[in-house]
Amino acid sequence: MRDAAGRKPSGSRLSRVYRHSLTRFLAFSAVGLTFDLTVLVLLDAFTTLPYQASVTIAFVLTYALNFMLNRWFAFDAAHGRVAGQLGRFVPQVTADYLLVVFGVTLLVELGVPLLPARVLSAFTNAVLNYCAYRWWTFRDGGAGGGVPGRDQHDHHSAPA
Repeated sequence: MRDAAGRKPSGSRLSRVYRHSLTRFLAFSAVGLTFDLTVLVLLDAFTTLPYQASVTIAFVLTYALNFMLNRWFAFDAAHGRVAGQLGRFVPQVTADYLLVVFGVTLLVELGVPLLPARVLSAFTNAVLNYCAYRWWTFRDGGAGGGVPGRDQHDHHSAPA
């Protein structure tokens, strides 16, 4: 398929979807959530820690992994200054942590089992996290928080 000027598009619809930071963010969020839930289940099954401590440990380990995956792959911001990114990441994650602990505690106290409570709190924070990563934490890579143009669709202008 060619455009009006007879040029082939630079990528398929699937490749444009993959190149968008939201797609990569969701994929790596799924990896992070799986890791988080695995650590949480193991801590809950094999320790006598209160669930808030288990949630905290799983959260900290997951967000260390999450920072690296999002920095290197989802937002393609590995070229940015780590200190600046971490300086924006820490307050963002602190707010996220407080929301997670509050959400999990509230849901568990209302009778929701620990794992579903953690999953629900993760989904409620996903939109906030994506926006914060893209436009604040990893913003120093250009438009979209990564390589300039990576999140933008290919635009071809017809000759005048």
